Amino acid sequence: MTPLFIDGTEERAAELRRIVPALRFELAGLPVGYSTSAPDPATRAHDMVVAAEHVEPCFAEAVDLTTMEGKSLRLELDSENDNRFCRWFRETPVRLHLCVALRRAPGAEIELFGAECEGRIADQPAGPRPFGWDRLFVPDGYTRTLAELAEAPGGDDPDPVGLRGLVYGDLARALGFTA
Repeated sequence: MTPLFIDGTEERAAELRRIVPALRFELAGLPVGYSTSAPDPATRAHDMVVAAEHVEPCFAEAVDLTTMEGKSLRLELDSENDNRFCRWFRETPVRLHLCVALRRAPGAEIELFGAECEGRIADQPAGPRPFGWDRLFVPDGYTRTLAELAEAPGGDDPDPVGLRGLVYGDLARALGFTA
């Protein structure tokens, strides 16, 4: 069975297909009315695959930005204030936490794959809106946001930071795909 990427976007799916071509999946939505207030990305990703009512294997991604001291910035941002967020937190050193949860079958144990990357808050949002936090995060050693790096046309490396390649490569191997 083809795994389902729960609550994934077409833009993120295209990025993942460039980064880990061996990973095969289809997009699927969450049940109507689903929400979570879980503070950490591992719990949010876990909750999404538990809430999915599919019999196929499924996985979900959750991301968070934290200060270097570990304070989550998730509640500081909503879909209407990303410009204000960047003004308030501009140049703040942060960590981007990425977690993917995999459920192989209904009732099966949830497997977690994660990585983090250090960087800073961008001066302003940049890159495709569906990329969420990636639009606001500039990885250490780069001048563009993670979203801009992901969409760079003609780049030799579709994942120059290596964050999603690491996590989704592990996911692909766990599902039996050659990453």
